[in-house]
Formats: sequence, structure tokens, C-alpha cells
Amino acid sequence: MALQKAMVSSKTNEWATPQEFFDKLNKEFNFTLDPCATKENAKCPKFYTIEDDGLSKDWVKEVVFMNPPYGGHTGDWIKKAYNEIYKGTTTVCLIVSSTDRSYWHEYIFPYATEIRFLRGRLKFGDSKTTAPFASAIVIFTPHPRVIQPEIVYEKR
Repeated sequence: MALQKAMVSSKTNEWATPQEFFDKLNKEFNFTLDPCATKENAKCPKFYTIEDDGLSKDWVKEVVFMNPPYGGHTGDWIKKAYNEIYKGTTTVCLIVSSTDRSYWHEYIFPYATEIRFLRGRLKFGDSKTTAPFASAIVIFTPHPRVIQPEIVYEKR
């Protein structure tokens, strides 16, 4: 119950992804970067903490696992994931399944390669109880419908 109260009230905004859950995704994607980590909960050898400001870093051609901090800035992280596809980056996002949020309609529904709604609720960190919300995995990959084609001019 304490974890649920903390998560709902945003007393903390960095929650560790369950290791077993991450391991299954990592087996599928082979992640190279965790841009939303703490030193204690980083899932990849290359990671950024809040002090590093992962939003300001370049994720070019990385395979990113992103569990963004809770507390109202998820839309900024989703926009970053979307923008990075133009640089050849794949980003797998673990987020709250709040499909009424504007970032779902501006970035996820039109541009995500895949959306996986999770059955049940995850237990974050060392919690004994589940989160008070449903989660989704949103996958952004470079693909033809969103990558602007390179225009090559030939002299004749």
C-alpha cells in the first residue's frame, strides 16, 4: 500500500523495472542504452541518470530501453523517442497505459511500430504489491513510413 501511495502521489518518480520483465525484452531487442536510470537501477552498461539529462543526449543508432520517470514528463520522453527514429534509433518504452494523454495521440498511435498492452500489473522496484496502474510497451523503430527518404540528384 505504501508503494501505491507513493506512486500515485509522485513522492518519487524513478521506479526500477522488474529484472525478469526487462530480461525478456532484452533477449528480444539487445538493448544498448538506458536513458532514464539511477546508478542503482540501470539496466544497461550505458545509461544516463537525472543529472546526465538523457533527454538532452543523442541516442543515435542505439537500442534504447526507456522506463521514463513518473511525474508528468512522460510526453517529453515519448517525443524524444519519436524524434530519435530519424537517427536510426530503436526505443522500447515502458509507460503507463493512459491512452487519453495527448502524447498517445500525437506520437504513439500515429508513429509507434508496435504497442503491447500488458495483462496484469507490474511490481516495480522491491515492492511486494503491484503498481496502481496498467502498463504498456511502446516500440519506436526506424521504418519506411516515418523515415524521410534521402533525395539523390544525379547529373545527366
